[in-house]
Amino acid sequence: MKRDYYEVLGVSKEAGTDELKKAYRKLAMELHPDRNPGNKEAEEKFKEAAEAYSVLSDAEKRKVYDQFGHAGLGGAGGGGQQFQFDPNQFADFEDILGSFFGGGLFGDLFGGGGGGRRRSTGEERGSDLQYNLKLSFHDAIFGKEAVELSIPRLEACDTCHGSGCEAGSRAETCPQCRGAGQVAVRQGFFQMLAACPRCEGRGRIIPKPCRTCHGEGRVHRKSKVSFKVPAGVDRGTRLRLQNQGEAGRFGGRTGDLYVVFDVEADARYERDGSDLHRRMEVHWPLLVTGGSLEVDTPYGSDKVKLVAGTPADHIVKLVNAGVPRLQGSGRGDLYLHLRVAVPKALTTEQRQLVEQLRRSLDGETAEGEEEGFLAKVFGSEKGGKKKRK
Repeated sequence: MKRDYYEVLGVSKEAGTDELKKAYRKLAMELHPDRNPGNKEAEEKFKEAAEAYSVLSDAEKRKVYDQFGHAGLGGAGGGGQQFQFDPNQFADFEDILGSFFGGGLFGDLFGGGGGGRRRSTGEERGSDLQYNLKLSFHDAIFGKEAVELSIPRLEACDTCHGSGCEAGSRAETCPQCRGAGQVAVRQGFFQMLAACPRCEGRGRIIPKPCRTCHGEGRVHRKSKVSFKVPAGVDRGTRLRLQNQGEAGRFGGRTGDLYVVFDVEADARYERDGSDLHRRMEVHWPLLVTGGSLEVDTPYGSDKVKLVAGTPADHIVKLVNAGVPRLQGSGRGDLYLHLRVAVPKALTTEQRQLVEQLRRSLDGETAEGEEEGFLAKVFGSEKGGKKKRK
């Protein structure tokens, strides 16, 4: 009698995918024959756990099993389908046990067969490349239409067109692995698959290598790559240029080129994503009386109106005056952080006026002197009058 699959894995019938995988991983690592050499009981339990997991992790098989039990999978009742363990339909095993398994191991353990090993095409994808590009603050915000880089990379050989073969010849199937790129290697109880030493896993050999690339199919060159820098890139932004990396071996697909940006700092602006921040010093009379403040933004001059009595630490927000958004539309904002500008040197007249204002605010100025001072500073004799008691 076969044991209940849920009992084998030690989970409830409501167990989800993650719980099933966790339970199976634990049992597989514990019962793996490499850890229990010569232990037939552990080997049988290992097979039992694998079979249980292969059924319960498959939604359709699990549904049949929950309804008809083992009979449904074995064709003995309920119109069930004959169950046969097929490792090629169950790729999750490699994800769970990683390097414990390779190629035909499940066929050896369970007799599933599954169509055998796939033949190797011999093609190898080219490597991805990375180029670090320094940009000015201006170019990062506004982008740049045409940038040209000189990239050292491996490109397809012009003589053999990437095949690696001398003219008039072609690659042949490796006689040792028969094109599979892998050979069986026994390791104790298990039969593992390893890269074929004759063809280095490519599944084919080149009897007459190209004299230019020596059978590699690629040669070293410096090539020019042109592209456009989008507006709004920031430090660390990666731009992917497809098929601009290194050529693949033996006609394999070309890799990609990743351009990583390093943006220079700006003396006026600090960047926070798509927003900009700027500290601005403002003379205190403008904060006191209010008025118009002219501001340079990355997009030209703008005027900001300040109300009378604006605090010295006030923040002014200029909408849509920041950095263009890479993801989405529009721009960020520009935040002006106001600071009082304190002059380091004053003329004699300026010092007298400031002193008069200080005394006026402290209540020390005579009425006539105060009116004259206000007229000089603010251009008006209105306001600020106080009669002394």
